[in-house]
Parts: sequence; structure tokens; C-alpha cells
Amino acid sequence: MEQVLALRTGASLEASTGSCTFCGSERVVYFRRYSGERLCARCFNRSMVDRVRRTISKYNLLRPWDRIAVAVSGGKDSLSLLKILSEIERDYPRASLVAITIDEGIPVYREEAIRHAETYAEKLGIELRRLSFKELYGFTLTEAVESGAMEKMGLKPCTVCGVLRRKAITLAARRVGATVVATAHTLDDIVQTYLLNVFRGDASMAPVGLRREGEGVVPRVAPFRLTPEREVVFYAYLNKIPFQAEACPYASQAMRDPIRRFLTSYEETYPGALYAALNTLEKLIQAKPQPQHPCPTCGEPTTRPICRACEIEEAIKRHMRR
Repeated sequence: MEQVLALRTGASLEASTGSCTFCGSERVVYFRRYSGERLCARCFNRSMVDRVRRTISKYNLLRPWDRIAVAVSGGKDSLSLLKILSEIERDYPRASLVAITIDEGIPVYREEAIRHAETYAEKLGIELRRLSFKELYGFTLTEAVESGAMEKMGLKPCTVCGVLRRKAITLAARRVGATVVATAHTLDDIVQTYLLNVFRGDASMAPVGLRREGEGVVPRVAPFRLTPEREVVFYAYLNKIPFQAEACPYASQAMRDPIRRFLTSYEETYPGALYAALNTLEKLIQAKPQPQHPCPTCGEPTTRPICRACEIEEAIKRHMRR
């Protein structure tokens, strides 16, 4: 297990030499290749919390009085974010934290994830609310896939899941009275999203994971946007946060999968490349806010005649009825 974690997180043999950059301890467990820092377990954990604090401050992601809904999938990233935000939130008595989880209806995979989410939220003493695709849309993702509806529509499961899950998170956040949603998107996720939008030919890109207010909008923020995925993995390992044994059966069909593999390999060869990519891409982005109006079907803000979630939901139901 330790060898696998070393390969995935960069906690290489170089970590075993020298002393901790911050406290001088010789019990070094992690080597940050892009910065040259060596860290003991205590300083690594502290650096993760401090980086999230700095990210929140730099981008003004959260307010001292926010009710924060943390989107918890049950995976290591979201549970790590829940733990770190629970530590930070203690310093802000006017703020409050609640976990929300969405059940898309993927047997075994989602069932395991929800167990992890419920158990860990209870361990942290944080309320968790659960909402399902079946409850909201009348069908599960698996039912939609097995019906052949997505194939007829020319859509991949991850595309449909992403759109419907995003809406479900917003609706869950409204139900718990949240003023903001915090997601566990990492530095890797943010850069992947930008490149994916480029390859899709999306000219209307906006910064990902930054707080954007608007009429009827529940803003979303990504406190891990400056944190590499490999460091979240190592944080979860150090803090005994549960890892999922089951993989999503549809993950290999995701459009971002080849981009994810490329960026992981590139960062391994050229440490710090993800930070450089983020800085460059966000300098190039020229967001052009588009006027929004309530979706005539569900009332959620949209720039389209009907929001994409309602469009997909109705199309799936139509195909499933045939």
C-alpha cells in the first residue's frame, strides 16, 4: 500500500532523506518536487489546512457568516475537504457547515460511497443530507443507461450524470439553506476542465471554482483549486480517511479521462506544470457574463431557453417511455 501511495502522491524515496523543511524533524514523509520542500506528517497536514485558508482568502471564496454546503461524494477528495473545512470553520462561529450527498443510483459504487460519507460525517459531528436522482428525476442513472436512452441521444453517462448531479447539488443546497456550495475539485480537476472546454470549442469559458453571485444562484467554490490531487490523496492516507474500493463503471467513458491521464503524466515529468497551466489559462480567459433567466420548467437560472438539466431529463423520460 505504501509503495502504491508513493507512486500516486510523489511521496518518493527522496522523502526519506534530509529533515522537515519547517520543523527540522527527521521523520519526513513527503517530498514536494515542485517546491523542494520535505515535510513530516504534522507539517504536511498543517500545510494542507493553511493552503486552503490562503486559497479561500486569495479568491474571497467564503464569508464569515456563510452556511456552507460541502458536496460530499464519499470519495477521498470530498471527505478530505469536509475534514479541513470543519477545522477552519471552528474559527468562525457565525458560519455553519452541512454535508450534502447525491445518490445517482449506481449499484455497489454509490452505495459504498454513501456509507463512507455517512460514517465520516457522523465521526466529524456534521449533519449530512442525502438526495437521489430517483427522487428528483424519477429514474436512476443506471436505469437511464440500461434503457438505451443515452445511446439514442448520443450522450455519454458521465455527461448526463454531470449535468443532473450539478442541478441536484444546487437543489440540495437550497433545501438546507446554504449560501454557498464547496466542492472538492482539485488543481488537476480545474486544469482538466479548462482543457476539456478548449477541446469542446467552448468560447464562453468562465473561471472554475470561484465565487460568482447572481440572482437565484447558489455560488460554488473550490477550496482545493490550488491543491494537487496527489497531495489530497496523501492527506487522506495520513488521516485514515476511507478510500473507495469500487470504481464507477462509467468512468472510463468520460471525455476528460484521456486529458486526466496526459496531465498526470506531464506533471510527473515536469513538476509544477499544473500551476503554470492554471496561471496561464486564467490569464487568457475573458469571461463574458451571459444574461440569465429562470428556466420555464424548474425555475433555476439558465442562459438557455430551457436549462440543460431539464432538457436532458425530459429527453431521457421520453426515450424511456417508448
